Amino acid sequence: MRIKVFNYIVFGIITLTLASCGNKTQSDFVYSKADKKVEMVLENNAEYLVVGKPTKANFVTENIDNQKFMVFGAGIMVNQADKSGFRFTITPIEKTLVDGKLEIQVTERIENGENFTHKFLAPVKTKAE
Repeated sequence: MRIKVFNYIVFGIITLTLASCGNKTQSDFVYSKADKKVEMVLENNAEYLVVGKPTKANFVTENIDNQKFMVFGAGIMVNQADKSGFRFTITPIEKTLVDGKLEIQVTERIENGENFTHKFLAPVKTKAE
């Protein structure tokens, strides 16, 4: 009986460990509140940025007024804005990282109400990794 319980515990630990080793999903780059949504999509569906390496990114929005929408953070350059979202080039700078992540804040300024705002924490690797 003890061996059977022990086997279940070991099996549970192994299952949880394997589940936590799964690939990072793009859901970390999606934020929604009420009917508004913004998604940060990195080129080639990359899961992280690299210090000093320019990476193209799109910010796809739903129910957000593009005239009142802002994206800001260190190393971000605007390339284009259109109806389907915003296109940027992001080049992380090591000294601006917070715990190995690049803070990218998005905000829609809303008159007479609470602003729609979120801070993405994009994982960044150094070139040596």
